[in-house]
Amino acid sequence: MISFAYMKQIIATIRLILVVIASLIFLLVGLILLVICLGSARISRFITKNWARTCLIILNVKVNFSGQIPSQRVILMANHRSYVDIFLTFSRYPASIVAKKELGRWPIIGWSVRLARMILVDRSSKSSLIATMRAIKAEIDKGGSVILFPEGGIKDEKLTAPFKHGSFKIAQQTGTPVVPAAIFYHDPNMVWGDESFLTNFYRQMGKWRTDVDFWIGEPIKADSDAELMDAVKEAIDLKLKKFNGE
Repeated sequence: MISFAYMKQIIATIRLILVVIASLIFLLVGLILLVICLGSARISRFITKNWARTCLIILNVKVNFSGQIPSQRVILMANHRSYVDIFLTFSRYPASIVAKKELGRWPIIGWSVRLARMILVDRSSKSSLIATMRAIKAEIDKGGSVILFPEGGIKDEKLTAPFKHGSFKIAQQTGTPVVPAAIFYHDPNMVWGDESFLTNFYRQMGKWRTDVDFWIGEPIKADSDAELMDAVKEAIDLKLKKFNGE
């Protein structure tokens, strides 16, 4: 008789293989379409959105979505708990996402960085952080939207950890509204800590189903970057408290 632990490993392995296959297919089709359409941002968004939705289906992530999708250029800011957050945000709002530079070294995902228009940052390097802020501003100046996680990385917190300040300055400088978003996994063990990607994947993606609440709020503007940061943090924390039954 197959043990429960062994069954979870089988499920995780099948899902990992399917995610890799799906990613390769979307990557190949996306790169071909980008060449044909001369780097069209619309094609990039379309491929990225459907790739993310396919991965969520493969992983059996059941998303309870609430709120509304932004209809204008915005900076969307969410709390950050797992690599699944990237699939969640892309599946609803496939804008340029700010992510850690390590993603660029992952098989398949790294190759998809250009297709998904990701902005990679080395949080240990001051020069990289400055370059990232410039890249965010450049994307906004071109009329694009940006997704980022203002906590500065994945955090194992009930509510949001302290926010990094730089992106709020850019929002004020460019007059770009900030949209708060809240991500709440029903299983608190979904948080990706110091373990490797594969260790976390096999620990979490072997279970039959993952439930998550995902909310996107109304655009927020304020008189200063400090007030904007406080307002966005408060909006996300309030929603996380509701998701947690408080």
